[in-house]
Amino acid sequence: MPHNRPPGGAHRVFIASAAAFLLVAPFPSSAGWRVFFIVVALMALGWQALREGRSMDLARVPRAFGMGAAAWIALCAASIAWSVDPGYTLAELRREILYGGIAFIVFFAGTREPRDLHVWVCTLFAGAFVLGVGEWVHFLRPDGLRVSGISMGPGPFSTHVAILAPLLAILAWRAPVGMGLGGAAMLALGAALLAAGIAGDSRFLWVALLSSAIVSFATFWMKAPAAHPARVPVKRAFLAILLLLPVLMAGSAEYKLRYYPRAASTLESFALDERPLIWRVAADKALESPIAGHGYGREIVGKYLSTTLEAKGLNAAYYHGHNVFLDSVIQLGVIGLASFLALVATLAAGFAGAGRSENGLPLAITGLAMLAGYLVKDMTDDFFFRPNSLVFWAVAGMLLGLAARLPERR
Repeated sequence: MPHNRPPGGAHRVFIASAAAFLLVAPFPSSAGWRVFFIVVALMALGWQALREGRSMDLARVPRAFGMGAAAWIALCAASIAWSVDPGYTLAELRREILYGGIAFIVFFAGTREPRDLHVWVCTLFAGAFVLGVGEWVHFLRPDGLRVSGISMGPGPFSTHVAILAPLLAILAWRAPVGMGLGGAAMLALGAALLAAGIAGDSRFLWVALLSSAIVSFATFWMKAPAAHPARVPVKRAFLAILLLLPVLMAGSAEYKLRYYPRAASTLESFALDERPLIWRVAADKALESPIAGHGYGREIVGKYLSTTLEAKGLNAAYYHGHNVFLDSVIQLGVIGLASFLALVATLAAGFAGAGRSENGLPLAITGLAMLAGYLVKDMTDDFFFRPNSLVFWAVAGMLLGLAARLPERR
């Protein structure tokens, strides 16, 4: 009798549902489907744990991160007591905290072997390339209708690209943790991802990707053995990125001039940017309740911000502070900012700890680079919000989940 039983029906349901969630999560108007698939995946894992003796291994979650996440969740939930709109806060707790937590748990518990991670990564890239087609159609015809169902909009899509780009390390890294794709395949995938990013039409995407590249390279250079065979190609790839990304950012900045018809140059377009005014108005609102904030929810004071900014001459509606750290202060005050920073720091520590496992270095590189790029992208907007946040927590869960099951480095 074999010791390892073949996968049962619950496991097959889990794989199908989890993959379907990753595929549909970033697509617009998919809220019902992504909730359905992630809940079905969680139920399948629970059934395995109950009937097949297959533990979910949640005790393996890095202790510091677990404590940081618990503190953040508790503060967000407690803010119902002082929220200026308790109904909105309660709804956002369900949409962001509950579903984000489920996404993390599902992929932490369900990523037990490298082949699981490989399935998730391939699914994410497949969905991203379909979305990229939609963004290119809109990019080429900005005055036309968006391609129904496959266009997220420039901000969320460029953030999706920033989240996925570090996963190229998994595709390139040798087995067993990586997929070991050759140079030609990696060049094609990297070029396709950059092409999708161009269609995302975001100047700050290239800053976020550059931050991810720097963190990736620094982590690899400090943690990889001196005789690692990839040192030379990694160094060459990093130098190429250092040359390419500033060029792409400059091109994006010039292209942005079409949004600023009064601007005669790129520098003048930056001077006309709405964000400094948004930040000033949002900061003033944050100072009205600096200790505990106005209540959880990215747009908890959205009506005030929109009305005030419209009175100051902005035609478009803006409902949040367009900076993830400023938004955390608006929602939960300086207490919330401290709790959010602790959440980020403990998550970074969890990713860094993955490098101490046997073959865990690519997981550490990917996780730290993804976190860096996501936070940098959120400096001029706040995409710590669905669907980007759901994808982020799913990827964090799968990276930490596999790392937790790797043997300690000898």
